[in-house]
Amino acid sequence: IKLPIDSRAAVTLGPKVTKDALLQGCIRKRKLGHGHSVMFFAAPDVDGQKRSEYRVTTVDILCWTIHEAWTDIQQRAPYWAQQGMSHKSRYNAW
Repeated sequence: IKLPIDSRAAVTLGPKVTKDALLQGCIRKRKLGHGHSVMFFAAPDVDGQKRSEYRVTTVDILCWTIHEAWTDIQQRAPYWAQQGMSHKSRYNAW
């Protein structure tokens, strides 16, 4: 589908959106930065976390999603370590 050069996509922000998920949604605009653009929309709970007395920028959103990714990694690291140890013990059993 060919879209007009000045088209804009809506990207939604939800709780625990990581950088990878955000970029996957944005990158679907093939000509992003060359006429195409994105607009961010947030659920009220996310919007309340990010908005204060100033206008939220794209950099703010990227920083927030990177922080969410770090938090996700920290929470999942013990499970990944356990999974790796389980795999190693099963591998050695064979």
